[in-house]
Amino acid sequence: MFRKTLKHFKFLNNERGSILIISYFVIVLLLGISEAFILVTANEARLAERERLTTVAFHVAEAGIERGLYDLRQDFVNAVGTPSWSDGNVNGYMIGPNSASYYTIPYSSTALNDGSYTVQLKNDGSQNIWLQARGTISGVTQTITVYVKMVDLSPWRNVIFAGAGASGQMVNGNVDIRGSVHILGTGLAPGDFAINMGGTAQLVGNNYTGIPAALSAKAPALPTTVFNGETVETLNAVLRVKHGVVGVSGSASVGEANVAGNSTKETVDAVYVTDGYGGNQGTGGVFSDNGTTNAYDLGDAVSFPSLNTPYQGYATYKDYLKANALVVSSASELNTLANLTPNSNFSLSNAKGSISMDGNGNMAVSGIVYVDNSGDLKMDKAGSNKTINYTGKGSLLVTGNVGINVNLVTSGNNSFPDKIMGIMTPNVITFNEASINVMGLFFAEDKVVAQKQTNIMGSLVSNYFDMGTNVPAIFQVPATLNNMPPGMIGSNSLWYLVVAWIKS
Repeated sequence: MFRKTLKHFKFLNNERGSILIISYFVIVLLLGISEAFILVTANEARLAERERLTTVAFHVAEAGIERGLYDLRQDFVNAVGTPSWSDGNVNGYMIGPNSASYYTIPYSSTALNDGSYTVQLKNDGSQNIWLQARGTISGVTQTITVYVKMVDLSPWRNVIFAGAGASGQMVNGNVDIRGSVHILGTGLAPGDFAINMGGTAQLVGNNYTGIPAALSAKAPALPTTVFNGETVETLNAVLRVKHGVVGVSGSASVGEANVAGNSTKETVDAVYVTDGYGGNQGTGGVFSDNGTTNAYDLGDAVSFPSLNTPYQGYATYKDYLKANALVVSSASELNTLANLTPNSNFSLSNAKGSISMDGNGNMAVSGIVYVDNSGDLKMDKAGSNKTINYTGKGSLLVTGNVGINVNLVTSGNNSFPDKIMGIMTPNVITFNEASINVMGLFFAEDKVVAQKQTNIMGSLVSNYFDMGTNVPAIFQVPATLNNMPPGMIGSNSLWYLVVAWIKS
């Protein structure tokens, strides 16, 4: 019996065949791991392909954006008259206009890199637009949306355009400035004020509040826009300061707080100031539609125009003007221009330019007049008579200094800027008579001085401005860009495309 039990015990401990079972288990496990590896590899391949297609679709969308940007740019470059994207024609393609909907540009071919793109536009204003492109390949789509605006770099698109300045000084005083202001401030040291306004100064006013009736009657009506649901007049005013602090103190302000229910726009359209704001008001005195945190947005695209820069094969812009102007050089003629009054009576002319007065306060200008030999141009009152009315369209380059101490206005109502005078000098332009009205475009490469209550309609371009304490006022006229007098430096429109990229 013992032997039988032992035999059964040996049977129960028999391990033959277990290796085979273990082998089967290992094989099944390896097959499972292999299947999982194959699945992971296949998924990674699909993800890699998806990522590749996503990248390709994005690049196809970028190509659509670039094609759209080209047409937007060319629409301005090739425009006749005032360019605009809201006229329904973008470089020959009929698009909208509609500020609420995107319109597809009907390109005849949009295939690219085995994919394709669509390009759409939505108008936001005459010089602002949304551009959207969708790139698609093998069912994968990427969308890019960009906000585009065109900026005219011409200094004459501003009421004040300022260049380098000097350490610690740029634009100062108590002054009422109505229109866009663009300041480079390339000569300022860190911490210097580009603008330092106090008293009741208004910097970048966006309307004609306070304009003398005599000036308003001679200028075209301002364009209108819809702001906060109201149709209001506007100068589309923008403040740009590349270098320098904007100082706002006392009751001075950049723009004004919005007032509902009237017909004017108080807030400025935008401010682009890199070095921030100072004075005892600081940002509290700034009323802008885009806030106060946006830095200067034009990079190094803008430079101050100089009369000493080479131009069209001439050694300097002055040489170009001289070759294409009536040149005033004799002592008697120079003396006449240095002592003008409303009673002056003279006529200087040739085929290139002319200037004359009739002895009764009436002046006529045309073409280009070049005042040579460091000659001055000075206009003073004759007794109580302090008005010179001018007609025509002409520019004067004065190699000496300029003093305007009379009313210098166009003849007749609704006459400016169809009639317009431009004055240029490498030196100084001074306005030094109380309560005078002046109309025109003024370029002083050194500085502009306005010490008294002068009202200027037009634009001032200079490296430095001294506006005194007696509240002179300057009013921009947007229509001057389409009525520039011949030969004015920097008068060509130079459009610059600004793009804000937003990947959808």
